[in-house]
Amino acid sequence: MRTGCKKNGMAVFMGTALLLMIFLGASAFADSDTYVSGASIRVSMISQDPDPVKPGEYLELRWMVINYGSTPLEDVEFMLVPDYPLQLLGTDNGIRKIGTIQGHQKGEEGVVLYYKVRIDEDAAEGVNKLTLKYRYKGMDGWTKLDLFETRVQSVDAAVVIDDILMEPSRITPGSTGKLNIKLRNLADSLMKDVNVKLDLTLSTIPRSATGAESSLLYDALPFAPTTSASERRVQSIKPGGTAIVSYDLMVYPDATSRVYKLPIIITYKDELGTEFTKNDIIGVVVGSAPDIYVVIDQTDLVAGKKTGKVSFKFVNKGVTDVKFLDVSLKETEDYKIVSANKEYIGNIDSDDFESVDFSIYLNDNGDADHSAVISFPLHIEFKDANNVDYDKDVTLEYQIRTAAEKGEIKSQSALMIVLAIVIIVAVWLGYRWWDRRRKRKEAQKK
Repeated sequence: MRTGCKKNGMAVFMGTALLLMIFLGASAFADSDTYVSGASIRVSMISQDPDPVKPGEYLELRWMVINYGSTPLEDVEFMLVPDYPLQLLGTDNGIRKIGTIQGHQKGEEGVVLYYKVRIDEDAAEGVNKLTLKYRYKGMDGWTKLDLFETRVQSVDAAVVIDDILMEPSRITPGSTGKLNIKLRNLADSLMKDVNVKLDLTLSTIPRSATGAESSLLYDALPFAPTTSASERRVQSIKPGGTAIVSYDLMVYPDATSRVYKLPIIITYKDELGTEFTKNDIIGVVVGSAPDIYVVIDQTDLVAGKKTGKVSFKFVNKGVTDVKFLDVSLKETEDYKIVSANKEYIGNIDSDDFESVDFSIYLNDNGDADHSAVISFPLHIEFKDANNVDYDKDVTLEYQIRTAAEKGEIKSQSALMIVLAIVIIVAVWLGYRWWDRRRKRKEAQKK
């Protein structure tokens, strides 16, 4: 009996060890599959727009092309085969010349392949297959990829997005806002089990199972629901009726200021239980009004001096970048501008600054012992990251001080003292040389 127990124990141990080795081997193989030697093209379908597409409509198709291999691929070409019900437009032969694709690419480094086609008016409703081929330098003929799918649906979507309201209309990074979506039932019958999902992780985009691509898509939209999940459900919407679903969204603090497209998936059923799916996109603006201020950086103006330069520093302390900054300095009765009165600065990133100089002539600054205050009226124009125009007038005051107040007299006095010492030393050395020469001549006469 003991011998049998030992054999059973040994069998269990060996089985466990074998399973562990298989698991570790599979994990190692998965890790090594991320990058491979030679050439390795991976093509993932990003989207079809619209989805589903109606017969007779135009369809936009996008694929992501990534080279996971170590070898760059030259003269890369793709060809979309116009199988029924897909029709190419005009003189389009379905061939796209991409050129060279570098090796060891990551998800964000891939090339987007784009086609615009038309679906035949007599296309049957359902899933249709798309044939995509590729070739590159050194290949013999075309290589056919696995078939891709596109959906054709002839039934109009009854539940549509009727209105969108974002409060506030522009969300600052790191803050929250409320998104209100108004749904309307255009059908003549009741629609029930209406489910609205904000696809913040882009889960509807087909992708490979690599970790890099999944992470990229997961963080592509810098939003997170704060008070509830990303799905909302409405029990039913009467014919011609409306319903509002709301989301509290927070924007990531490091989000870039721009317009983001938020995919929305709406599913619902009619009275017969037929389920419909509608994919849509809404826009959410992230950004804030630029927070820019101006200071006088430096100047060489001093009492008694007629001409000089004034340097103005423009500081962007907001979270939004400033673009196309243009500044004008206006003349006053105190001075004339002897340089150009308008300067183009361009872009100033968040938490950065730029400076610009103007040369001026002071009309009344002849008294070196009298300080005065003058004003510099500036007019600035710029855009934010979303190309919203701004302009503002800024007036800066500057006190022109005397040389004594600025400490320049002390510097001049010190210079005069040093110069006097140099002269005294030079005179003393000259006298010593002259005295020695005189004494030599007297000694020679004796």
